[in-house]
Amino acid sequence: MIKGLYIHIPFCNIKCPYCDFTSITLYDENIFKSYIEILKKELTFYQNENIKFETVYFGGGTPSILRTDYIEEILNFIRNNFNVIKNPEITLEVNPKTYRYEDFSHLREIGVNRVSIGSQSFLEKNLKLLGRNHLAEDTFETVEDTLKAGIKNINLDLIYGIQGQSLKELEKDLEIYTSLEITHISAYMLTAYNETPLGKLVKKGEFKLPTDEELEAMYFFIIKFLKEKEFYHYELSNWAKEGYECKHNLFYWENVNFLGIGVSAWSYVGNVRFGNTKNLFEYMEKVKDGVKPVLFREELRERDLINERIMLGLRLTKGIDKNLIKNKQNLIEELKNEKLIEEVRGKIKLSPKGFLLSNYIISKLLD
Repeated sequence: MIKGLYIHIPFCNIKCPYCDFTSITLYDENIFKSYIEILKKELTFYQNENIKFETVYFGGGTPSILRTDYIEEILNFIRNNFNVIKNPEITLEVNPKTYRYEDFSHLREIGVNRVSIGSQSFLEKNLKLLGRNHLAEDTFETVEDTLKAGIKNINLDLIYGIQGQSLKELEKDLEIYTSLEITHISAYMLTAYNETPLGKLVKKGEFKLPTDEELEAMYFFIIKFLKEKEFYHYELSNWAKEGYECKHNLFYWENVNFLGIGVSAWSYVGNVRFGNTKNLFEYMEKVKDGVKPVLFREELRERDLINERIMLGLRLTKGIDKNLIKNKQNLIEELKNEKLIEEVRGKIKLSPKGFLLSNYIISKLLD
């Protein structure tokens, strides 16, 4: 059964220099209207699937570039054409200063009950280095407006590992984050992907990333600090107040079937993983012609499915069933001795140090 729905809104006012997601710098109401119609048409391709949506997630890009009546139009279409549980988790990604109180009030009225704000930092120096087009005060106002409108489930994104960042600065940022009435924090290490403007600056030596030792110290500091503030570390990069884990993202990590709609969106249905084309106009033309815009399709065999459970499950702090990797006993002992993994009540999970080397460890455990 398909339980999650992801909707990709690719449009942005600006393209952040570190961003590797499919996004388009564009503001054109006519294209927005056309895109909404195309999203609805693509959804109809899946009306015969076994669906009971428990979560809807609007990601981007910048979903808050759209007027809230567009969000309402999509949600109404979903409710009128699909099986949806009574109180689904509905998340909308928002950039600071794009929506105000009236917008959040409308969102709450139409069922949006979780907002994820792309704050990244409250220190102006960091925001400038990250090429963000908002100020710290914009994030404060966005959080205030969201709470005032009655949406209490709020995530704030944090980026760390920025050029010149000290532990003292990271602590100052975290103090501000945890002083706000939020329920969730996603903390991401800054990554310089080769083809991004940031990646090119790093390659030319014009932007210096912290050393591995400095990044390790930052990650450990975040874990310790947020634990003291009663944020539960439940996934590699995610912390939540008790009961406020992101249900939609847990579907990804727990191998629950989900549907992705929109340009470049990915889906996992049955034992099949597939993804849409990354070209906006190719995507729109295909859907308009009644053709699924799928660019890539992979049917997962039994061994693939086990590998997926290992790869995704080890991102979670609760870990995976030991039996999934029972044929790797020597490696397990070796990793335990190196304090990279822990064994607790029949579960294998990564240690904090192991999380930093998760890609390496997971690659060793996969067949």
